[in-house]
Amino acid sequence: MNRRNRTIVALAAFLVVVSVGIGTAIAVTLFYHHMPAVSVGQTMTPNCDPPTANPATVTIGSSGQITFLCSSASAITVAGSSITVKPIFLDGGFRAPYTSLWIFHAGGGVTGNCSTRTGAVQLQNNTFMTLATGDYNYCAEYVDVGTAGLRSFVCRWEA
Repeated sequence: MNRRNRTIVALAAFLVVVSVGIGTAIAVTLFYHHMPAVSVGQTMTPNCDPPTANPATVTIGSSGQITFLCSSASAITVAGSSITVKPIFLDGGFRAPYTSLWIFHAGGGVTGNCSTRTGAVQLQNNTFMTLATGDYNYCAEYVDVGTAGLRSFVCRWEA
């Protein structure tokens, strides 16, 4: 290719690049649409932390149930619509002498076996469940309490 042809090819390539650049540069923005944030229709709210244990003490060697609730409200409120969540037991998990952890409708009975309380649902670690709207308290069952009593534990909720 001679010098003249190379110059023509280089000029043509330059003109193509410039024309594409100018076409892009002269585009006019007509408007923007800013989409709003959209909140969720349901909420799950703790009403106190930590909840209060009822009864406040247990006897060595005893077995039974203990309720965890807030002094002036339920432990948990689900509002808006049902919500799918999972409990995760932290701090070494939910362990002996506890045997099971439940939530139940706060407006129902608070005595007797956890499983027989109004709307009782057993919590399974790291397993999704759906809760209807309402107020809930916790119930834990335990067996053969040792000298250390009932250990503290943490239940984290995730959606």
